[in-house]
Parts: sequence; structure tokens; C-alpha cells
Amino acid sequence: ASLFAAAKSDPSPELRRQAVHQLGVSGGVNELWQLYSSESDAEVKKSILEGLFLSGQPEKLFDLAGHEKDPALRKQAIRQLGLMGSAKTGTFLTSLYARETDPGAKKAAIEGLWLQGNGKALVEIARKETDPARRKEIVQKLSLMNNKDSSDYLMELLNK
Repeated sequence: ASLFAAAKSDPSPELRRQAVHQLGVSGGVNELWQLYSSESDAEVKKSILEGLFLSGQPEKLFDLAGHEKDPALRKQAIRQLGLMGSAKTGTFLTSLYARETDPGAKKAAIEGLWLQGNGKALVEIARKETDPARRKEIVQKLSLMNNKDSSDYLMELLNK
């Protein structure tokens, strides 16, 4: 309760950020969610996103990755989903990429899937991608991965 009060009303953005971090570590997802909608300081909002990541529960980040109006905060939410692991977020990042029009958000989804080592999802995206530059970016990421899905796809490209 005292962390939530400090995160909500302390006049110092630095102290609010520290309180937000502690809320994330302690699993205060509902409190962080309440704070996010009322917070105006972009740096504190970034800290809230980090807190949501630290909580290990991606549901709120899914919402922000899909609907946040600030492109920088949205990209951060997408990247943090990538750091959460493919079992929790791979399907979401793949579907987000498919429906996304913002190039920065698409790039963040690719980076997130790459950080997960999710070669299967990146191959799926590469097969459907019509923009040659973006497809090249995906193939470059796949070339840095050491898994069967990426290796098989790269061999397929070489044999064409």
C-alpha cells in the first residue's frame, strides 16, 4: 500500500520510478495498471512498463503493445514481450506483426521474436512478408540463430 501511494503521489519522478520498480518486483500488476492510466510523465510510464515486465505477467503488456498511442512506449511494450519468452508471448507477437502497419512496431516485433530465439515464428513471418527490405531484415536475424527452423529456411532460400 505504501509503495502504491509513493508511486501514485510522490512529487519526485525519480522516487515514483523507484516505487514503480518495487511494485513490479513484488507482483503489483493491478496497482501498476492503475498508475499507468493516470501517469503523465513518460519516464515514469517507461518504469511502469518495466514493472509490468518484472511481474512476469504479459496480459497488460499485450494490451499496451496493441493500443498505446505513444509509439516509443508501444515499442517498449513489444520489446519487453519479446523478453518474456516464446511460450508466453510468441503467438501474440506473430499476430501483432501480421496486423501492424507501423514500421517501428513491426521491427520491435521482429526483434522480440529474435530475442526469444523463436525461429519458427520468424520463418512464418518471412514467408508471408512482401516487403523485400523487411524480409531481408528477418532473414538476417534468422542467420544469427542456431535452430532447426531457421537453418532449414535458410537452406531453402539457398537452394532456390
